[in-house]
Amino acid sequence: MAEDTVSLISARAAELAGRSANSFEAGRFLSPAEQAVFFRAVAGLGSDHLLRCFFFGGCRGAERRAAVFFPEWADLSDAPPVLPGCDLFSPEREEYFARVMGDYGGDEITGIAALRIEGSGYRQLGHRDYMGSILAAGVDRSVVGDIVPEGDFSARVFVSREIAPYLAANLDRIGSDKVTVTETETPADFVIEKKYETGTAVAASLRLDAVIGAVADLGRNDAREAVEGGRCSVNYLTELKADRQIKEGDVISLKGFGKIVTGPVTGTTRSGKLRVEYKKYI
Repeated sequence: MAEDTVSLISARAAELAGRSANSFEAGRFLSPAEQAVFFRAVAGLGSDHLLRCFFFGGCRGAERRAAVFFPEWADLSDAPPVLPGCDLFSPEREEYFARVMGDYGGDEITGIAALRIEGSGYRQLGHRDYMGSILAAGVDRSVVGDIVPEGDFSARVFVSREIAPYLAANLDRIGSDKVTVTETETPADFVIEKKYETGTAVAASLRLDAVIGAVADLGRNDAREAVEGGRCSVNYLTELKADRQIKEGDVISLKGFGKIVTGPVTGTTRSGKLRVEYKKYI
């Protein structure tokens, strides 16, 4: 990520945190990498701001999420703890936010609306079709969250509330298909289910290069060069240290291979190597 982008995100984090003493403050949608930068910036502001900062994308399981700060007067005594270096994508924190936000005004505090886009049935519509047409309508990417296909001809799209009326009134085609766009409620139990395949890798250690080498079937030197060459990220931030120790729950991305979440070490081989479970997203 470019340094100027990091600086802008960090400045935005400080701005929202500073305004949140007496009111809820929510930003626009951030990619997972941008959320990681935002989270790191908030951690630098102190534990109070970190406790009051949540990420939410309109439902549980969303990948593109907005930062939402609770005000100082909100009672967060039973909120799951958060500390610098902890898991940014804590399901416990997300579950807590989804449960209590109704006590403070529901979706109004996030500024997120859900749109249902329904095609005519003329042709199958996919994620790329929806995204291309939405952006072609002159909408900035930062006001568009996750796009969740619901069958072959419709999708639920999370957007910033300010842009929802514009899209409902002006988005009438996805590709070559005519569509209708309406604002819709999102059930409290709605969850975006991620698809993945599971596997087990045999690694010499929990070093980053050893883990990605085992998972992606790379030789030791190739794995190290991939890390040191900037092709690998851990928890959505580029990692250049091949000897970084990996733990359960780390999200590792390798350009040209994909993204995995590391699982537990389930045993060792006769030669002393580690059996590491993982999930690869598909």
